[in-house]
Amino acid sequence: MNYIKNLEKNLTKDQKDILKHIYEPTVVATPLADSRRDICILPDGEIRSYGRLYSKKHGDKTGQVAYLSSKDCGLSWSINYSHSKMNSCTYMEKGDVYINVCEKSNNYNGIEEGLYVMRSKIGPDDENPEIIKVSDKPYADSFLPKQSQYTNRIWFTAQIKHSPAFFYSDDFGLTWTIREIPNPNNFEIVFPHKGLRWCKKSGTEPNVIEISKNNMMMIIRTPMDCFYKSYSKDGGDSWSAPEPTNFYGTNTTAYLLKLSDGRIINFWNNTKPLSQPNLKNTLGSTESVIEGYGENAFTNRDAAHAAISLDGGKTFKGYREIILNPIRNNSDFRYIGGVNDTLDKSVHQFQAFELPFNKVLVSAGQNAASRRILIFDVDWLCETNRKEDFLSGMKNVTSHTYLKSVSGSHYAEVGNGHCSWNRIQSAYPFPDTEDTFGEVILVSKYADDRKINDISGICWNFPLSKKGRVSVKIKILEKQARFILSDRWYNVCDMYAAYQSPFFFELDKLDTGDGYADIDIDYDVNNKMAQVKINGEFAFKVKMNVESSVGLCYLLLQCACDGDSKGFCIKSIEKCDLN
Repeated sequence: MNYIKNLEKNLTKDQKDILKHIYEPTVVATPLADSRRDICILPDGEIRSYGRLYSKKHGDKTGQVAYLSSKDCGLSWSINYSHSKMNSCTYMEKGDVYINVCEKSNNYNGIEEGLYVMRSKIGPDDENPEIIKVSDKPYADSFLPKQSQYTNRIWFTAQIKHSPAFFYSDDFGLTWTIREIPNPNNFEIVFPHKGLRWCKKSGTEPNVIEISKNNMMMIIRTPMDCFYKSYSKDGGDSWSAPEPTNFYGTNTTAYLLKLSDGRIINFWNNTKPLSQPNLKNTLGSTESVIEGYGENAFTNRDAAHAAISLDGGKTFKGYREIILNPIRNNSDFRYIGGVNDTLDKSVHQFQAFELPFNKVLVSAGQNAASRRILIFDVDWLCETNRKEDFLSGMKNVTSHTYLKSVSGSHYAEVGNGHCSWNRIQSAYPFPDTEDTFGEVILVSKYADDRKINDISGICWNFPLSKKGRVSVKIKILEKQARFILSDRWYNVCDMYAAYQSPFFFELDKLDTGDGYADIDIDYDVNNKMAQVKINGEFAFKVKMNVESSVGLCYLLLQCACDGDSKGFCIKSIEKCDLN
């Protein structure tokens, strides 16, 4: 972690002050490539983010290799051409060597199919690094190598035929040992699903953190409702059978970061996709998608999260959104970003590094329209309260629903739109009739054949807790409002969200009266009960519908009544801890 000291040495007095004042996630750049493995920090403290410029079409490898460079901890960036083969890599301080992983898909001249590493004493600017073949098998989706804090062992992860694989070297990358872990996929069609998810060859994209000497944890992508994990007690020589984690997420990739003081941060998408429809009746679904070899649409890649562990990965707190997809509401979602970039458009996939002054730099997302580099303070993850009064607009809530769109991977035929649907907001700022100059959020429901359904709402994240109070200032205009407390992000149009979440109930105008009402929901996950107050008076209790092992971190307000409805207005939302 010596690079952290060098990062700080590079800063002027003003730059130190600017960095210290960054607290909540703050965007500092748009990377040139999708997040995963293209950022590196050099021993002198320079941060580089690699990618390509001037590609003429998606997948074009003839574009100019380039990188963003920052010498002030990510506060400012310059763009530079690269003329080397090495590019993004990890500096192994103990061996004084730089190492990168090279997949066949990188198309280096003269390299046969397989997986390779590149070694260099020069660094990312090396035009002729040493290339060592690791395997004849075409492993893919690798992460940059890491080095043990306690030994000389170097490791990285990848996947083969969509099974996790762990690679390690004890001689600074000259020779490598491979350990494959059984694929945990076992998705079945169970209601409310009516078709297969992308469950066959869906990817595992494992990521590993060293918890303590010889003790490692691997987190694994799956097509189920949660990530899986595997442990090693011998530095990666052997691994336990994968088992479910408490991290929810489907067909997305997680990233583990260990800080210099031993704290661990997990970056992932704590999101629930819409249930799979009968894909045979879905516009554009191919046989491969119907049979589970592909996805019809990614409906769970618009919110990225982080959580922190203070006890070596046993428990985590936070579960906070670090970024919402900047284009999540776009009606031309399938095409925005153009055809020259990645066809996935999301805030899924991550890479993160520790910075001075308790800060973290993280790259998240795919496609230039969505991906971003952010900085935030680690203490922000440990907050317990949050309030939203919409004075910053709707940047802190999700409100999109989906327009009927072509499904699946048809970019070859139509130019773009890989596994995505176009969108439209389902909630809007609206003049408050009780405040001359104020605006509130209006959620209403009207029949519209252009949408996949007419359910509207907003989804709001708050710091995770097992006991707390969520307060909503709401005016119900017509029919009822549905309140849902959950432990993960849901699409606001999800018709099953209430029945799959720990708590839900509905209130109508007879309950709240004509004006604004203050609704307080005191929840206690351990006691499996919530109590609802209206304007300070006890109204009723709600029994837990579905158990949660981690606590609650989301409020979903839906207008999901039968037929049309003027809906309801939301003036503010607040969460406070009751522990």
